[in-house]
Amino acid sequence: MPLARFVALHTVPEEAPSSPPRFAVVIARHAGGVVLVYSRYRKVWELPGGLIDPGETAREAAAREFVEETGGEAGELEWLGLMEVNDGSTHFGAVYRCTARSLPETFESPETGALGSWRPGDSPQPLGHADAALLTRHA
Repeated sequence: MPLARFVALHTVPEEAPSSPPRFAVVIARHAGGVVLVYSRYRKVWELPGGLIDPGETAREAAAREFVEETGGEAGELEWLGLMEVNDGSTHFGAVYRCTARSLPETFESPETGALGSWRPGDSPQPLGHADAALLTRHA
């Protein structure tokens, strides 16, 4: 499956997005920059996030995925909008921003190979296309 390419970030209300989001991502700031995770599956650095489980809100999914992928805790989540991506099909995801409340120095799990940080002009590589687009425009 190809990596998703960023199309646009739509500024729509969180309560009634134009298309229901399938996933949620978090742009979380901390002392070293914006939190990135290395995906063992996709073999790229990316923002913490993942699919929204049945019965779960996008906000709940964002908070849960942050914990699962970083071992840390997200601060108060701020809705940024609905990200449109394309991997051969169009998908929409909820985008949130926060300051990380806590973050371990190192973390690994079956899904996450490592933690990293993004700062303008300085990030680990390879960085997912959609993640890079969000970071350069909205971090």
